[in-house]
Amino acid sequence: MKYLTGDSRWVTFCPKFSNSLYLDQAGQFDERPQIVTGITQLLVLLAMPVLLVYSIYYLFLIPFIFFGWGELYISLPVRTGIQSWSSASWGFTYHSNTVWIYVGGDDRGKSCKTIKMPWHSFWVRTSTKLKNGNWFHETIDRELDFMNEDIIAVGGYGWLEKNKYVEVHPFLDKYNNTTVTATVSIIKREWRFYWPVLTKLFVNNVLTIMVEFDEEVGKNKGSWEGGFVSFKYKLRKDESVLNCLKRLESKQPF
Repeated sequence: MKYLTGDSRWVTFCPKFSNSLYLDQAGQFDERPQIVTGITQLLVLLAMPVLLVYSIYYLFLIPFIFFGWGELYISLPVRTGIQSWSSASWGFTYHSNTVWIYVGGDDRGKSCKTIKMPWHSFWVRTSTKLKNGNWFHETIDRELDFMNEDIIAVGGYGWLEKNKYVEVHPFLDKYNNTTVTATVSIIKREWRFYWPVLTKLFVNNVLTIMVEFDEEVGKNKGSWEGGFVSFKYKLRKDESVLNCLKRLESKQPF
């Protein structure tokens, strides 16, 4: 029997942890329906009805239905005629600190509901230090773009570029021992956990320097891949901009 697929295997195994259990109406460019699960998840599902006959204490195995090891892609011997990169799905998966519950869909993608975990964090604010010591705040409601009325009112990107705090220092590119000019500004980004967002509990503030080089740096400079012309690096507490730049220079992770 010929199927519309480039991979004729019925089962594909990946030696990694699995956090999915769902049925695709058809696989990716494969007209056969496909079950995505894990070895331990599948074993628990098959064994649970039998084990519960002997003892209700086997209910402790339920968490292993959601998380397991040994990812499996099982194609079923059914011809759907669907030949697409995506199809309807039913089940769930977990990634990006979110539970995705699939409730159907079509060839344009899966339809799903999401449940964000308490530890899911999201961006709240980016602040740029200004010359006068104050901070310019970019938030969800006040994004830094040309269409934002607040930004247009103060002069757009040009205003921020002229008024942000900067330091200019030489930077030694160790890949060929050349010295370039680094223009450094200070950026503070804030993330919060999803559920206690209305409080400042577990707020994550990260202070970084934003370094802009006047020439490419790094091992790929001058090649078709290109080197780095900018880089951000975490600024430690009570650390000066220059010391942070020197620390970046010594490690040079690009």
